[in-house]
Amino acid sequence: MHDDGLQDKLQRLFDDPDFALLREPINKFDPFKVLKVERYELRHTTTLSWLLDPQQSHGLGESFLRFFLQGTCGNGTDRHPLLVEGETLAGRVAVQPELRLSGGKLHSQVTADDENATEKMARRTGELDVLIESETWAVAIEAKIDSREGQAQLYDYSRYLTGRFGGRKRLYQLYLTVEPEAEVIEENPEWTGIQWGCHAADALRAALRQKYGADAAQALADCPADERALCEFLHCYLNLLESLGGTLPGIARTARSLADRHYDTLAALKEDLRERENRDAPILPWSASPNWAQAYWQHRHVLDMLIGRMRSPEAGFADDVVQRLVRQSGMPLSYLNAEGGNKATIRFVPERWKGSQVIKGGRRAPLDSLMFYHLAFRSAQKDIEIKLLLPKTDLQDLQVHLVEQLLALQKTRETTSLRPDHTYLGRFVARTGYTLKLYSDTLPWTMNGAELSLKEGAGEKMQAFWKAVDEHTALLHEILSS
Repeated sequence: MHDDGLQDKLQRLFDDPDFALLREPINKFDPFKVLKVERYELRHTTTLSWLLDPQQSHGLGESFLRFFLQGTCGNGTDRHPLLVEGETLAGRVAVQPELRLSGGKLHSQVTADDENATEKMARRTGELDVLIESETWAVAIEAKIDSREGQAQLYDYSRYLTGRFGGRKRLYQLYLTVEPEAEVIEENPEWTGIQWGCHAADALRAALRQKYGADAAQALADCPADERALCEFLHCYLNLLESLGGTLPGIARTARSLADRHYDTLAALKEDLRERENRDAPILPWSASPNWAQAYWQHRHVLDMLIGRMRSPEAGFADDVVQRLVRQSGMPLSYLNAEGGNKATIRFVPERWKGSQVIKGGRRAPLDSLMFYHLAFRSAQKDIEIKLLLPKTDLQDLQVHLVEQLLALQKTRETTSLRPDHTYLGRFVARTGYTLKLYSDTLPWTMNGAELSLKEGAGEKMQAFWKAVDEHTALLHEILSS
């Protein structure tokens, strides 16, 4: 694109009121950013273990630990809550950071780094980020920031932990990441996916509110002088956790909306920057060319963040449809892949499904790892499909057990919310590794110029979808609570 054309487009972006709303929180002073540790995984895991330990120097007592466990492990589905009301945790839990796992108890076969190697070697040691242990339960946390799960890492750790605690203590395994990693959890359904910017931030926010009140500025003004540095650190760390997942109040939705509206501008800017980088011709504040160099340099932190949040028009449209679904029902959703991510597929469950477990013969798995709603933009069919999907998993026996109970109960309740294809159902029940749709419907779309929109009648179809969700939830509740 010609420099003048891109300059005009950038100016329209700068003039957008939402652009000014983003500048203030992004340019706000943050000591973690100055030290460049805001995405340093080890610093986050050591801080997390410090906050989780009631006897450490954070002054929050056991409140962060309690809020964190309530938000991630819940009260269970087997009528035996993890935390007993009024039970003291301080002095009754051991928080162990960077726990070394060894002793020949890691058994999975891990392929050597050399992709041509035919030999396989067993992992003999590992390091779990945090283990919280009481006399009756244990909570394992494996945390990631920008790194990914090592090959067979969660599987390996799970085998070790099951061997150590199985049958002796209730075991919860939490996989803590910046964005949801549905694929990893599908392959390791014994682990529950949680997020820094959601679960860790929520626990810290609740603990700070309990100790200092809701207003951070007032908390700093009121706390004793010898506690001020600690109070400021804890509130700064909360801001960092919120920003990790783009969850600063309003910032995530604002950034996505702004990036969607100015997609062409950001795409052109990204292409121009890449081309200049390839020519070893970086843009600097004093650059004579392009003519938008100074403006870019002035706003580069916001622009770089928006470029990172670019997504295809199809992905934006799929996300808008989910938001319309939410507005119509008012039902809080829990996203299993990145909310508003750059994919035209979105996986979610109702928030009230979270914490539910499917149990059979001593095996258990989170409900949302065995089934979830899957919304997908489809170009060829010119529709958006919404389905209740049972994905591929190593725990298909639990899925089959659940499906058989659901279909049997549906007959007695005379509901029509489950309608699997009988051919696929037969293959699924035979445990052939197939996925299964228990329910599906479509929302046809049309293109008006460059704009995507749903066709007339979408509102009625959405109502039918929520009726099905209510029936699915009622059936699941009856099964899982029995």
